[in-house]
Amino acid sequence: MDIPIYIDGKKQGTLTIEWEGPITVMTADMADVGRVVRLTVYGERAGYLGVPEPSEGRLRLTRRLSPAQMRSFPQAPEYAAERPLEGQKTPPQAPPAPKEAAPGEHVLWMGGKPHYF
Repeated sequence: MDIPIYIDGKKQGTLTIEWEGPITVMTADMADVGRVVRLTVYGERAGYLGVPEPSEGRLRLTRRLSPAQMRSFPQAPEYAAERPLEGQKTPPQAPPAPKEAAPGEHVLWMGGKPHYF
């Protein structure tokens, strides 16, 4: 799967997404825009990809992600960019709804998170 990479609202390259068994491989190949670029993948949420490095006059980045790491990335990526495109605001991620303790269930708060037993 290929999705576009936008820098300053202009298409500058392509992010290729492939699978090697359970591992997701994301490869960014884009024009050298003359500055450091921090790529994020956008869709129903955003996932930080990394900083492409200069290679043969272009910027390239390859990242291998495990299934656990992919949980922080959009399931249906639309594009990659430094920030969301105008008019395509990525909705903020809502925090998970707090679980109500059932009668007879105990709640212990540790590290700002509830633990049920």
